[in-house]
Amino acid sequence: MRPTRAARVRESVGVLTSFLVPILLSACARPTPQPLTIAAAASLAPVFDELAPELERQLGAPVTFSYGSTANLAEQIRNGAPFDVLAAADAEHVDRLIAEGLLEAGSRSLFAHGRLVLAWPADSTIELRSLEDLLDPAVGHLALANPEFAPYGRAARQALERSSLWTELQPRLIYSENVRDAGQLVASGNADAGLLAATIALSLDLPSLEVPAQLFDPIEHVAAARPHGENHQAALEFLDFLHAAQSAAALESFGLSPLDG
Repeated sequence: MRPTRAARVRESVGVLTSFLVPILLSACARPTPQPLTIAAAASLAPVFDELAPELERQLGAPVTFSYGSTANLAEQIRNGAPFDVLAAADAEHVDRLIAEGLLEAGSRSLFAHGRLVLAWPADSTIELRSLEDLLDPAVGHLALANPEFAPYGRAARQALERSSLWTELQPRLIYSENVRDAGQLVASGNADAGLLAATIALSLDLPSLEVPAQLFDPIEHVAAARPHGENHQAALEFLDFLHAAQSAAALESFGLSPLDG
């Protein structure tokens, strides 16, 4: 007796299901790419935010940035924060974490030097041609990142000390947690001037002049990856990405000096 049409349909559906179910289960079991988490100095926020879409495209996975002062980010790593990479504004904190076994020595990469600038609000009537002009009583408050935690704040203090201005200007100083916050103080007019990373001044369209490099120690942007973890390979790819032509062009456009190595 020939099977009915309904029976043939049921048989076909059963065969099809036997093929599809394993395929669907396999697709469901495929792991979703984990976000790459990058702790980065606040001065790097403008350029990293610009590079993020291309980075995610190349990695095939989402990327999450946490910005802050280098010292605070390093302390978070010591306290167990699961960052895959630290991109700092100095070598000191990265090297300490490497010595403590929290970052991988072989991944250490110096990728740019930073520039320190004197910036002021776009609508300001004050003319600043040098650091000495900060002595003008019209400059009520000068913003900078806290030198205890932020490399650009430390560079700002060095520049004022080497210009013999630190003592006299101290009563006018406003400290922020990081250099990006210092830039916001200037942009909002809550500070009459600021010693900032060039990246921040450019991103906020603040008029500025570059502080002579001999007035502060070199600002080295150094990055390194965590030694282990499921995102270790992606972290290493990110460090390579920092030296790619597109990254170097973006770093330079935001006032950094990109390096190879």
